[in-house]
Amino acid sequence: MKKCPFCKDGFLERKTINEIYTYQGHTLTVKQPGEWCNICEEGILNGADLKATERQKNDFQSQVEGLLTSSDIRKIRMKLKLTEKQTVELCGGSPDTFTRYERGETTPIRSTSNLLRLLNNHPQLLNELIAC
Repeated sequence: MKKCPFCKDGFLERKTINEIYTYQGHTLTVKQPGEWCNICEEGILNGADLKATERQKNDFQSQVEGLLTSSDIRKIRMKLKLTEKQTVELCGGSPDTFTRYERGETTPIRSTSNLLRLLNNHPQLLNELIAC
């Protein structure tokens, strides 16, 4: 076991804890893996640990801000029968950015969220946009 670098008294153990994440006054509880001190309860998170809760946190931020979540974006794209490339051409941005939206690795920009929400509610507008 590794000695805790924070309190110097405890030991780090690999486990998953319930962590409360707060964003703009709203809270979300996530199951956060990491190495946690058995005394001071501080933790060290590696890249995989952060990735384990990234989508939940980003989707939560999107919801709080009134944006589409990663699964909403994918559902709308599939409903409209668009490839990621076609969606990028409509919304702008880079293909990598749009892929990150669908994976929940980042929150979408408001204009992308609004356009996709509009197309979801009025799919007949898609042909008009494609013609532009």
